[in-house]
Amino acid sequence: MLHDLCHCKLKQMSGDISNEEENRMNEASGGLTQSQHDTLTKFREILSEQGLLRKRDDDHTLLRFLRARGFDIPKAKAMFEVMLEWRAEIGADTIRETFEFPERKAVRDLYPHFHHKTDKLGRPVYIERLGQLNVDELLKLTTMDRMLLYHVKEWEVLLNSKFPACSEKAGTCVSQSLAILDLKGVNMKHMSKQVRHFIQKITKVDQDYYPECLGKMFIVNAPTAFKAMWAVIKPWLDKRTQKKIELHGGHFSSRLLELVDCENLPEFLGGSCNCLGGCENSDAGPWNEAPNCSDALYDEPCNADE
Repeated sequence: MLHDLCHCKLKQMSGDISNEEENRMNEASGGLTQSQHDTLTKFREILSEQGLLRKRDDDHTLLRFLRARGFDIPKAKAMFEVMLEWRAEIGADTIRETFEFPERKAVRDLYPHFHHKTDKLGRPVYIERLGQLNVDELLKLTTMDRMLLYHVKEWEVLLNSKFPACSEKAGTCVSQSLAILDLKGVNMKHMSKQVRHFIQKITKVDQDYYPECLGKMFIVNAPTAFKAMWAVIKPWLDKRTQKKIELHGGHFSSRLLELVDCENLPEFLGGSCNCLGGCENSDAGPWNEAPNCSDALYDEPCNADE
């Protein structure tokens, strides 16, 4: 069923969505020109002939790599091969079962990052409150290497559980997220050499091994000093990613509400949602609706009935 969903076009969603956003979602859902379809077919044949194609590699997965490389088959194949090598090296196929991260909840208190409901296109909304990041205390609980493995595990949960749950709920293929980075309270101490190095590492993971999973990103409450930080970070991003990012100061709520229903957006971002215990702790979304309990995705006790 979900395989079929990945080949359908975006159905009409509620709310006012710009043509640009709708076109991007239709593109991500599989809308192809004849030339692109032919390229996809050829790409699949080449990977299959060379023993590189896995059972899990549906057309949508292959399209992510083709789009990331402008439908250039040799470049997309090289990217795909590097991804396979990396997955084998890091153990990504089994990381959900083999990598335990008992410090997860404590880490999230010091570095608030979470998925919270969906936008008007059915995409999961990912939020980071970077101004609340406490690096010194964080490193007393864990290491940057463990944080990187945790980041990969989060990716596997997103691709294999959260995206499918969102797709089923929306009735169309959902394979991208809307991200909101809240910089309220951020200053230069949040951009230490160690933090910059970690950001660079996870950026490489995101772009090289999980390409084209970002639909849109908003950086909000950006202080004046962030211009200097952005000058450092921006070159790490490929041009396709850069085009998906909007930078805002303190006046951003109206723009977010164009893409996210008010009841799905936390109050601290200008919406009306105020989950019991805090939106950052609820992990509310289609993945948290029985039988898709989010806590179960992390081998933790399920709180869905509380």
